[in-house]
Amino acid sequence: MAANSLSRMVWKVSIPIIFVEATETLDHLIDTLFLARVGDGVTELGAIAVADSVMLMFLILPLALVDGIQILTARRVGQHRPEAVGAVFNQGFLQTMFLSAVALVALKLFSPVVANWIVTSNAVGSAVNGYLQIDAYSIPFAGATFVFSALLTSMGKTRALIPATLIVVVFDIILNYLFIFGKFGCPEMGMRGAAVGSIGAEFAAALFLAIYIWRQFKKSQYGFFQFRPFEHRTTRLLGKLSLPIAAQCFVEDLRWVFFFLIIERAGTSALAISNIVFTCYMVFCIPMEGFSETACSLVSRYIGQNRAHRIGAVLRSTTGAAVLATVPFILAALCAPQWLVGVFAPGDDVLGESSASLRVIALAMLIAIPAEMWFTAVVGTGDTAAALGIELFLTLLMIGLAWFAAIYLAWPMVLVWASVAVTWLVCLGLCYAWMKSGFWKRLEV
Repeated sequence: MAANSLSRMVWKVSIPIIFVEATETLDHLIDTLFLARVGDGVTELGAIAVADSVMLMFLILPLALVDGIQILTARRVGQHRPEAVGAVFNQGFLQTMFLSAVALVALKLFSPVVANWIVTSNAVGSAVNGYLQIDAYSIPFAGATFVFSALLTSMGKTRALIPATLIVVVFDIILNYLFIFGKFGCPEMGMRGAAVGSIGAEFAAALFLAIYIWRQFKKSQYGFFQFRPFEHRTTRLLGKLSLPIAAQCFVEDLRWVFFFLIIERAGTSALAISNIVFTCYMVFCIPMEGFSETACSLVSRYIGQNRAHRIGAVLRSTTGAAVLATVPFILAALCAPQWLVGVFAPGDDVLGESSASLRVIALAMLIAIPAEMWFTAVVGTGDTAAALGIELFLTLLMIGLAWFAAIYLAWPMVLVWASVAVTWLVCLGLCYAWMKSGFWKRLEV
């Protein structure tokens, strides 16, 4: 009965999280769908892959702090300390907004340099910079959205995340259509119009969640949005949790940036193919990421309740549920990859070369899901330094394998993408061994 109860709770909490985890992926997916029909298609597809990778790097500090907020609020929920939950949220929200403002200014200043430095094609570099100069303004709204989502996830009250995601999708589609193609009197901005769509969508979602939390918990004992002077201990704990997460996110994002840069050296067509595969991969990962967020909060909450023996049951439940939710995507990619790729592909050549890589990445999900759950467990214990070490090793491994396959041996893209599967397999082994060792029990959060 306990196992069934846990499984039901996992599904109840995770389904709304899957929606919000899909936000960034759906934004990339929508941009890709529209930009495949702009200009020659190839330049825009390659540019959006690089631009989104760069954007994630500038979101590292705000989103790392959000992860720290989620871990700490979940721990306080497990300790039955509602006033401490409110204090962590209020302090973390202000810090996230400050870091978001810093990231906005930094991206505006450095995107021209970054765009020209990381790509060899002038056309791709120009498109990347034009997009980032506008999309930088979406950072504070994205930061606020993820803080609100982290709070609701840690409390197990995720119902509002479903309409928030629908708001993002609707606004993104409408604004992209208006500003990419210049419809109904709006300026035709091409790839820069996709950035306008992202800003509008993130703003609408952040506003909705802020109003929801204010109305839902206005008279509660949590004291949300009642800002007080910062508590030194809360600041120290958030920093202790978030700084390794920031470094971990930086390393993970750097992994994909270098992965795409390696492929870009193989040609613009190879970059376009990889963007299509990566977009499908991001869609495949949506259920996995949703259940992993639930696993992270439950692991932290159970440790706060001195019930660490329940961690194994949490991981089994979230892994099984994530596999079940991902199976339709895997079957579609294995049986009819041309249908998925055909939505994005600007030509038959790209269609054929992308299908094989898509099959490889679909099979890799069977390894990625349990690996992600065990990695999330490491983070949920608060041992973020260990998670950073594992992430660093995995990044060096994947970049090395990709360079060896794509540049040194000049293998086809399907074998280059096999490096992702190998990396996830190593991740599973390392995280399982670390959790079983019990080294994480030395920490106090």
